[in-house]
Amino acid sequence: MKKLALILAALLVSVPTVALFASCGDSDTNKEGTENSTETNEGNEETPTDRLSYAFSPNIPEGTKFDGETFSLLIGSVGNYIYAEEETSDLLNDAAYRRNNLVGEHFGVEMNIVKGGYNESEGQGQATAQFRSLIEANDDTYHAFTHVQHTGMPQMILEKYFVDWNTIPYINLEDEWWHQGVRDELCFGDKVYVMTGDYAVYIDRIDCLVFNKDIFDDLGLEYPYQDVLDGTWTWDKFEELVQKGARDLNGDGSMTLEDDQWGLTGWIYELAYALLVSSGYSPLEKDADNMPILNENIDETHEIYDRIVNLFANGQYAWAESKGYSTQMSAFTEGRAMFKDLFLGGITGLKDVEFDFGILPYPKWNEDMPYMNRSANMSPLTYIPVTNSNIAMTGAVLEEMAFQSAKEVTPVYFDTVLTVKSTRDVESESMLPIIKDNARFLYDGYAPSIIGMVQNKSNTFASSYASNLSTYQDSLEEMRELLLEE
Repeated sequence: MKKLALILAALLVSVPTVALFASCGDSDTNKEGTENSTETNEGNEETPTDRLSYAFSPNIPEGTKFDGETFSLLIGSVGNYIYAEEETSDLLNDAAYRRNNLVGEHFGVEMNIVKGGYNESEGQGQATAQFRSLIEANDDTYHAFTHVQHTGMPQMILEKYFVDWNTIPYINLEDEWWHQGVRDELCFGDKVYVMTGDYAVYIDRIDCLVFNKDIFDDLGLEYPYQDVLDGTWTWDKFEELVQKGARDLNGDGSMTLEDDQWGLTGWIYELAYALLVSSGYSPLEKDADNMPILNENIDETHEIYDRIVNLFANGQYAWAESKGYSTQMSAFTEGRAMFKDLFLGGITGLKDVEFDFGILPYPKWNEDMPYMNRSANMSPLTYIPVTNSNIAMTGAVLEEMAFQSAKEVTPVYFDTVLTVKSTRDVESESMLPIIKDNARFLYDGYAPSIIGMVQNKSNTFASSYASNLSTYQDSLEEMRELLLEE
């Protein structure tokens, strides 16, 4: 910590302490005097209401240049879609390549995007260690890092290693090319120490449901697309379909994942959390000052846990695989599952299936709630180190990268997902923006794990919460003190 203190003193950076994730505030206006409200053009006419219709981000004044500078971004264990060394005929790579070149030429900077070479899972800790080492050595080579939500990054936020995004010029975090779920779910107070935008293709790690159209057709059922558009795709309808989709194929009176047809399958470590997020539940709520408070609606939350656990408890309709990934995946690819939980990025792996399938958001808990699709903790997030030597350039480059990605890279990503065999239907295409625009994170650590209860087929939320309440309260009090500390 002595090294870090020297860094902070040398840079004259004052960054308030934060707790496990970020704290965050509103960004109603740009920095450097540019406004985010309605502007006028030379003829005193209102600018287009579609902000993506601009050639370049409307948040950056025309003529902004950083000639001769180099923007350097280091990719940790996630974020590889940002990197594009050359054109390869891969649609997504080439869109990223064009974007990087466009942004570099627009500002007169050299784009130096570097892969850290870390394995997505086993390399997480190594990436975190490198970030820490660079900052403690006062190495200002990199203006930004991309990495996961967890694995030591929250602790680095706690230790003041990152810059508040509210102080970065040119960025309006309320624009659609920034992930709103980061501020809404991972942030408290009035600071933002972590963010991500369309340049990171974070949609790749959002949970969705894929469904087997042949099973729907065999049962004479309508696909749920119109329900989604009407806002009536709810848990009630989902549960009913899951039950109808299960079938004892070999007639032996016993349901097995390898031999029978299931209404729902998935890997428990993604599926259970995705179901919980879709309910709207969050262990932490916010007070009038955007500060965290415990969600102590015990009875309501117990009912949510109960409904999720009961979906799997009788072993007849839904299966959450915990011992491996391949078996539950095979149940779907072999045509023996009506629904399956999947990251959107996993859909391209279904190119060899022999049946038609579609894409859906997770259902609403009820019609009065919005759709909520889980952003995984493996989503690529961006961190700005306190060693950053050119905050203005960093803001301009990241803002333009996010803006241009929303214009081209995200649509190309959608097209890539939809070119998978049997998903070239207009209905699935209309589902993708709904999934992206309703993505949210699960701030865990202040509630019992849903995974263990699904595995044990027993809902013990109320008793588990009561036995751990003092721990939650102590942890939250420490978090609040850190958030308030100057």
